[in-house]
Amino acid sequence: MQIGRRVSLNAVRVFTTVARTGSLTAAGVELGVTAGAVSHQLKKLEDELGVSFFRRGNNSVSLTDAGKRFHEQVAPPIALIERSAEALYRDENEISVQASTSLAVRWLIPSLDCFRAICPEVRVRVETSSTPEGFAAMPASDVSIRYFRAGEAAEGWELLCRDLSRPVVSPRLLARDDRQRKASISQVPTLQCATNNWDWKLWCEKSGISLKDLSFSHAFDTDDAALHACVAGLGVVLAPPLLTSRETRSGALTALPGYEPVEIGTYCYLRHSESKVVRKFCRWLDAEMRSLEQALSQKS
Repeated sequence: MQIGRRVSLNAVRVFTTVARTGSLTAAGVELGVTAGAVSHQLKKLEDELGVSFFRRGNNSVSLTDAGKRFHEQVAPPIALIERSAEALYRDENEISVQASTSLAVRWLIPSLDCFRAICPEVRVRVETSSTPEGFAAMPASDVSIRYFRAGEAAEGWELLCRDLSRPVVSPRLLARDDRQRKASISQVPTLQCATNNWDWKLWCEKSGISLKDLSFSHAFDTDDAALHACVAGLGVVLAPPLLTSRETRSGALTALPGYEPVEIGTYCYLRHSESKVVRKFCRWLDAEMRSLEQALSQKS
């Protein structure tokens, strides 16, 4: 009987780490070995399989077509093995959650005290990023929370809430008589916090407003930064109640009168573990969001 070709599982793990980090040095630091040892493992794997997985540059590497195909096939099972191994070493009462910086700062972290009240023995580790590249470079988590623009596929993800965004503004930026009647959005500066203003474009399209009527004064790389600028009176921000509930309750921000919220995306979550504590955390996520939505609907 012919025995199939065997490859080193450790070498495959080294390969996926290099593919994710794009650097032999960075992969070595993560794996606790030298860059030379990483290079040796890669060469051994490439020789065994008779293919080249990487193009070498001065300080980085990039995947060849064969490398991309191999990575798509082996990365998920390697991640599953690493998560399973980590669970054996890690306290089962700890979970890791990945979320965007703005969502974590403005909703998730302030809400964790409620989770601690019902699960005081559980420790939650929150990891944040503002870009897809940042999430891709992170180690595997137990729960991921992601934002999907309207029309983007979120197959396999559970809906957390819809992004019903509307323009919000500091009351001091509005004229006194505009606070009760419709205030023209063209008369106040607008703040950018999304690449290419895709959110404002979609909102304008669904609201029957020309994007050319908006006057953009400043740009920010996160919703959180833009909302701080909004509170400071620098302009109008497009944001959902999920991110602005604290400021609207305090009166620091108010919805721009006369304009309706528009669904421009969704927040969804995905479980990467089926442990009891992860399932409990996800049930709490759903309940906390429903509670917030109910409170906001009663106020409106």
